[in-house]
Amino acid sequence: MSKCFIEINTLNIKFKKLLEDDYKLIYIEEKQIKQEDNSETSQNDLSLFKIEKNRESIFKQIVSADKLDEVKKEIKSEYNKFSEEFVYYFDRVENMLNDKDKESFEIIEKTIKNRSKKLNRTIDKFVIEDSWNSVSKIEEEFYFKLQKNLKDIVESLIPTISTGMRENSAYDGILTSLNKFLSQLGIYTIDLDSNKKYEDFSLLDPQECDDCETEDLNKQDMIKEILSYPYVLSDELIVVEGKVILWKVVRNG
Repeated sequence: MSKCFIEINTLNIKFKKLLEDDYKLIYIEEKQIKQEDNSETSQNDLSLFKIEKNRESIFKQIVSADKLDEVKKEIKSEYNKFSEEFVYYFDRVENMLNDKDKESFEIIEKTIKNRSKKLNRTIDKFVIEDSWNSVSKIEEEFYFKLQKNLKDIVESLIPTISTGMRENSAYDGILTSLNKFLSQLGIYTIDLDSNKKYEDFSLLDPQECDDCETEDLNKQDMIKEILSYPYVLSDELIVVEGKVILWKVVRNG
């Protein structure tokens, strides 16, 4: 990489920070997709998808029936904030998007609104049963009712955001808002290591692969490629499994 390119790139980063921090403007850029043998090889920086564990699971706040009502309202409120942030963000960047990205943003907007209806319906329909004789049981049942909704939110938005981020930095802002919403519920991501042997695959959702065979026995139960991280509330409560490609060890002879 030439010195001139490094200096220009540094200036672009400083200019972006100046616009966003000092002038509250949004700076986006279209990215060049690198091609190799007519195939797309560009990948996103997975670190952007990481969510640190910075608060306890919101479900742990359920210590009484009254607190359950408060938690219900908070989850609705946090998702509503996420939805409103997206609409506001879309309004600000719309004139800077090409037709393809505008259509993609419109799909994301419809998805967010649709998932809001489903989430609110699940929350409103949840009631405490007489047979549940402990707050831990209420917490557990409420989580399992919502887990499908939370998983659906992540799995319906992350692929579209991830694909868009390869071509346009405007999608970074959507990911930031989504990460903030999930973090407010106590959801965080688990780091994965492609150089580590795994015995417990409960956190992983292996994907199909056409080019993952190896004769190296040392790669048994190892990850070849990390596609997405697991989203969890604790070691026991998995919101979404991490998508990975595993090495497939073949023995010849």
